[in-house]
Amino acid sequence: MTLLADAVFLLSPWKPLIIWVPFIGWAWLVGTKLDPDARGLRLNPTKWNLIYLCAAIAAFAVMLFAGTFYVSWVIGMVVLMAPVLIYWKIRNIAVPSDRKYKLFGPKSDAANKAKPKKAKKRGSGQASLVFEGPSGEFPMPAKDDDTFETYLQLEEILLPALSSRATRVDMALGSGGLASARIVHTVRAKQDPLDAADGAQVVNLLKQIAGLDLNETRRYQNSEFTLVGPASRHTITITVTGSSKGQILRLDVDQAKQIIKPIDSLGLLPAQRAILSDLIEPQNRHGIVLLTAPKEQGITTSGLSIMTQHDAYTSNLKVLERRTIGRLEGVDHVEWDPSNPDLDFATNLQSILRRDPDVVLAELADQETAQIAARGGRDSALQYLTFNADSAAMAIREWCRLVGDVELATKPLRAIVCQRLVRVLCPDCKQQFTPDDPKKYRLKEGAVLYRAGGQVQVRNRVEDCQTCAASGYTDVTGIFEVLAVDEECRQILASGDLKAAMMQARRNKMLLLQEVGLQRAASGITSIEEVLRVLGGNSGKPAAKSAR
Repeated sequence: MTLLADAVFLLSPWKPLIIWVPFIGWAWLVGTKLDPDARGLRLNPTKWNLIYLCAAIAAFAVMLFAGTFYVSWVIGMVVLMAPVLIYWKIRNIAVPSDRKYKLFGPKSDAANKAKPKKAKKRGSGQASLVFEGPSGEFPMPAKDDDTFETYLQLEEILLPALSSRATRVDMALGSGGLASARIVHTVRAKQDPLDAADGAQVVNLLKQIAGLDLNETRRYQNSEFTLVGPASRHTITITVTGSSKGQILRLDVDQAKQIIKPIDSLGLLPAQRAILSDLIEPQNRHGIVLLTAPKEQGITTSGLSIMTQHDAYTSNLKVLERRTIGRLEGVDHVEWDPSNPDLDFATNLQSILRRDPDVVLAELADQETAQIAARGGRDSALQYLTFNADSAAMAIREWCRLVGDVELATKPLRAIVCQRLVRVLCPDCKQQFTPDDPKKYRLKEGAVLYRAGGQVQVRNRVEDCQTCAASGYTDVTGIFEVLAVDEECRQILASGDLKAAMMQARRNKMLLLQEVGLQRAASGITSIEEVLRVLGGNSGKPAAKSAR
């Protein structure tokens, strides 16, 4: 009779129900609350999800095999919920008191999409940012202090920028007030302005935090400070310059991380990378490579990344720049001093070339700089020269114009690189579609493309995507036009026939910017809309046709 009772108990339908109901609730909690929260606060959601999964497996095993059912069930529930409670505690320590996470209450403010609002008087407001300047932590003013309101107004500018993962904040203070804009993945978004009086106080507060001279409004000033926000820490590089209309401020967020990247992460196609890699060999390490792009299109990053492919310990590497942004280990960075009237930029480059370097990276500042670089010749150091141009063809034309002698300009040329930056689609919310007219984009029938989403479906609700902060994009990558100058192409260029030279490059399988952009869109890395936005209808063809 006892055996029969035990069998009936073992076959009870309540046991599986008692086990699975908590697991279903646990899955809902992790999927709809904890994972989006960790993504919004950048608290390594992948790590936490792995911890949750391991805990669930362990809890299930305990419930099934650890002795008496009800005792093992209790132990299993402790194992299952322990990581949840640990995350809850760690998360709440990292955020201000007004952002403490309530498991069954409203969402965390940090997980919501930040919307810029016009700064207003908030005497009872709550400050959430901490600043650490050159002299240490900047003291947060008391609520009854006159500067507390200015502190909150500064937060009104910086918090939306941080929430949207901006890489830069621009400010302009003039008689009309303080205008500001944040740059997110190369796209500028204006923020609500402040009036002149409040704007001046905000600028002075920033300069005070960074240890800059408050009375200096014309001269160039530069410094760094650390911004500590909810669950994040950022290094801010601040640059202040004067103009006829007022003061111009530029705040770069984690600039060193942005500016120096592995060359494999730039976005070069394998064939394009091979052209540049060939220059590493000692027998090929000579001549001139033109690195070009429009302004704010990542040419400084590409230049420094390309320099990293050269061995700094067996080669003499030099970088000549107006202002050192990021330093490469083992590379000699030479910063040009504009205050020295006896040493202009061109003379500085000439001085560097006379010291017999192996590789030089420098800005093509003016005509004199171009002539000195060209006279260095084909047999001197390998020179990477950066300047602004819209295409490889336009870069060649501008280079020849600056040098002033076509033969002298083309003789040392090894390659021309032109680039643009396009935004990378968010993998969690990008939307698949089939274009109505694939031939328009040189695609096959039935080709699949992707567009930016910005939202995800969680059960029966549509929510802002936390991975990309509802923008639809998570990063930027480059699309490149790389022209390898072989002997035949060089002879054509020396004759002055740029159109024929570009045709020769095309026969050598050089891809135009538009073609590379379409490849990236077809592979789901970016969107057609983004390629069209960046290129603006300039496929590279007009430049090639306008040649001579």
